[in-house]
Amino acid sequence: MEDNNIVKSLVDSLIKERESERKFKLIGRALIFGLFLLVIILVMFSSSGVSYSKDHVAIINVNGEISSNGPVNVQNIIPHIEKAINNDSCLGIILKINSPGGSATQSKIIFDEINKFKKINDKKIYTVIEDVGASGGYYIAASGDMIFANASSIVGSIGVRLDSFNVSSLMEKLGIESQVISSGKDKTMLDPFNKLTEKHRLHLKTLLASIHNQFISDIQKSRSSKIDENNVFTGLFWTGTEALKIGLIDEIASIYDVNEKYFNNIELITYNKEDNFFKDLMKTAIEISLDDFTYGIKY
Repeated sequence: MEDNNIVKSLVDSLIKERESERKFKLIGRALIFGLFLLVIILVMFSSSGVSYSKDHVAIINVNGEISSNGPVNVQNIIPHIEKAINNDSCLGIILKINSPGGSATQSKIIFDEINKFKKINDKKIYTVIEDVGASGGYYIAASGDMIFANASSIVGSIGVRLDSFNVSSLMEKLGIESQVISSGKDKTMLDPFNKLTEKHRLHLKTLLASIHNQFISDIQKSRSSKIDENNVFTGLFWTGTEALKIGLIDEIASIYDVNEKYFNNIELITYNKEDNFFKDLMKTAIEISLDDFTYGIKY
């Protein structure tokens, strides 16, 4: 009899636990649904009052690390510039840059695509560096007709780097051996368990030099005779004030100064603001969904 009571107690406990899980899942799903509704409402609300049919200057945010999967890449930047170019009510474009750099390839493609736009239309494309316009961030900035920055902005870092680690000594002390299997004798040259040979080091230096020379060539074409210092291509970076002296930028100014001086203070419309806002909310919704999913997986 006592055993029956124990079994009944365990069964009741399990039933209550299952019911509790179902309640939490329902609440989680309701929160996700509510969040999606909030996204739609907020996006609609943020869009109200913005008219792309009135005269304006387009602001394109170039904010964050440059990478194929990051906040700054070709797909996240170029379509907005194309939209502004094709809009007759858009009188000009300002790229607002806050980027320390990143992918050499993405930076190069964005630079090239912007220059293609400049060849087929006469709209001015100005770039304004706020906090940082370094390395790939400066590469993109150099695509503009003029470059502006704040006195305290960080500008430059025209160089290329490849990061790798050698942990072979540490692994030996720990008694850990690498078991990488590959075809091609040079395939594992960046394996952190192996020391970099002189042959591989030379090959990588040649590769980086080629990319660096392309970077330098594009900056020289863009900045023409404005750059008068040889050390601007060594990877050094400067404040906006110093960058102005050596020709990396044209003026000390903010986007508002540029709008006042070159566009007579017309309305500024950020073309990619809503996308970033929507993505942030979507990321939050996904995190909540994952939390709801992992809640049900336990021992």
